[in-house]
Amino acid sequence: MSLPSMDPGRVDGGLHVAEELSQEQCWDLLRSNTTGRFGFVQQGMVVILPVNYLVDGESIYFRTAGDGSIAEAVPSLGSSFQIDDSRADRSEGWSVLVSGASSRVEDKDLLTRLWGKVMTEPWAGGTRNLFIRIQAHRVTGRHVHLE
Repeated sequence: MSLPSMDPGRVDGGLHVAEELSQEQCWDLLRSNTTGRFGFVQQGMVVILPVNYLVDGESIYFRTAGDGSIAEAVPSLGSSFQIDDSRADRSEGWSVLVSGASSRVEDKDLLTRLWGKVMTEPWAGGTRNLFIRIQAHRVTGRHVHLE
């Protein structure tokens, strides 16, 4: 299985093609990155915030502050998580979107396992000790490139 190529070099004059990524490709891309965007609804407005994350099984985990806007919005049945990459010089890019329920991780065994994993430290300041889980219900991805 190959992931979308992001090699340098633009090809002008071609037609854009949008290809759906397989589930396997989507999960490979999710596992190969450490920063994404968490989307949720707060006071009737859509909020999208960057987070550092890890993938374990078919769930995405990240740490946040226990008293912040994300903690207030979770649990939620309608959360989203997105990663992408693009190359303007090639008119090319890909995107992966995960939709599903988000919840606070409270299971002690799972917390022990998560704290034992190598994970990029959250970029946001302050204490980030609350793990949030996004349980993937739907995973989709696309790769747009010139033909």
